[in-house]
Amino acid sequence: MPEARPLLGRLFSPIRLNRLRLPNRLLMSSMHLNLDECDDAWRRMAAFYALRAREGVGLIVSAGCAPDEAGKTTQGGFALCRDDEIAGHRLITGAVHEAGGRIALQILHFGREAFHGGMVSSSAERLPSSVFTPRPLSEAEIQATVAAHADCAARAVAAGYDAIELLFGQGFLVHQFLAPACNKRTDRWGGSFDNRARLAVEIAAAVRRRVGADFPLIFRLPCMDLLPDGLDAEESMALIGKLLPYGIDLLNVSIGWHESEVPTIAAAVPRAAFADAARLARRRYPQLKLAVSNRVNDPRDGEALLLDGCADVIAMARPFLADPALASKAESNRFDEINACIACNQRCLDHVLTGQPVGCSVNPDCGLSDEGRYPPLPRAMEVAVAGGGISGMGAALFLARRGARVTLFEAGDELGGQLRLAARIPQKEEFAATIRHYRGELLRAGVAVRLGCRFDERALDGARWDHVVLAQGAAPRRPESVPGLELPHVRDYAEVLEQGCPVAFPVVVIGGGGIACDLAKYLAAKRGKLTRDARAYLA
Repeated sequence: MPEARPLLGRLFSPIRLNRLRLPNRLLMSSMHLNLDECDDAWRRMAAFYALRAREGVGLIVSAGCAPDEAGKTTQGGFALCRDDEIAGHRLITGAVHEAGGRIALQILHFGREAFHGGMVSSSAERLPSSVFTPRPLSEAEIQATVAAHADCAARAVAAGYDAIELLFGQGFLVHQFLAPACNKRTDRWGGSFDNRARLAVEIAAAVRRRVGADFPLIFRLPCMDLLPDGLDAEESMALIGKLLPYGIDLLNVSIGWHESEVPTIAAAVPRAAFADAARLARRRYPQLKLAVSNRVNDPRDGEALLLDGCADVIAMARPFLADPALASKAESNRFDEINACIACNQRCLDHVLTGQPVGCSVNPDCGLSDEGRYPPLPRAMEVAVAGGGISGMGAALFLARRGARVTLFEAGDELGGQLRLAARIPQKEEFAATIRHYRGELLRAGVAVRLGCRFDERALDGARWDHVVLAQGAAPRRPESVPGLELPHVRDYAEVLEQGCPVAFPVVVIGGGGIACDLAKYLAAKRGKLTRDARAYLA
């Protein structure tokens, strides 16, 4: 039987960036991993990228790599500022190439976004979330920083990288020079836009001279700042024009600052909400190849953006944490098998900001040294898992992949547990995709699922279980100190979220935790919906 052709024909068509030919238009964007802090850092990073390369992503962009000591995220951060670091980087590029992939090095100077006391910036403007005030770079230090970028680029070529991405946005050093919000200089590096853009231009010129005209160079440029006193739209477009002479082989559209009050990657952000920034660049510079980014976590949305014409490449980051095989599944039209990123930020961004290695809430394997490998159990085992919430499903799937014969018991008539309730909250609807993924994976792994079947003494009768895993979740707590809880108008949150039980307003929510806040948000959205919908239709 012939293989089904990819439904996403545009996404899986080749594209050329200078001399580099990519088999498809999926770009795995740069992410901070903190794997460089691990004892076996180079091996861990090589395995992380190789796994995703093996699954067919068109181009991987590495974690941000510092060109000098001051530019590191921490004093021991990911860097390529010395010749003796080339060998470690060759482990990464070698592993990716052996897996059939291509990888670009992102050169990133953290500036005041660093986590060490030796940070530098355009001015002595402290990042609101930092305890350190940066030291302004002197004229000589600025020139040394430009040279360091060029030297780093040359080492990247020697290390075997297929391309280089220069990150000039997202609030890092070059952006700190570009934006009036943190550039208070009065010399030739501050004040007018031409002066504030000078560092970006000189770095671009120095890097291009060093790597040559035919080496692929990607620019990640700020196209929508979302910060008071940041770059405005006209300055963003003018910056692109200033960099055109240095060969923009791909313009990767960058959105926002980490300190912006406007969310850019949270679940509250609609899918592809910032595609208009790419459209703006497309109208001004139709000759450029563009990559669109931020909250594009479904390859079908990526195909739509390509067909719309706003971009030539789809840049995704955290979706490749949730599912390393995203590209291969999308190419073979297995969309329901994709473990979707739910934009929770809990084990990716939050982990990195607290100095922990990257992880993923919906993919517990992510970033582990043995990610994607399931060593077989020493012998065949019969295992019962009690509870069909996300913990029970995860345990059952892990054990089945290791060769156990697993039976999962769920007292209710649906899998998902508390996660099903969370998926009913406005802006958390994407949580339902995690349940869908795990439900399908359980079936594919051969797990016997028993719905409407509580694990009790009857489940033990006549059955020999080598192990029993308890994953039965939690029950709502009813505080005894609050009088009147027995009255008929007092409801548990599960009755409202799961059963759709209506409530009369005004309503009081007892509790101030995450569930209480979610319930309040749900009730606020629900209030008057029947009337609003009817009036909208009648109008």
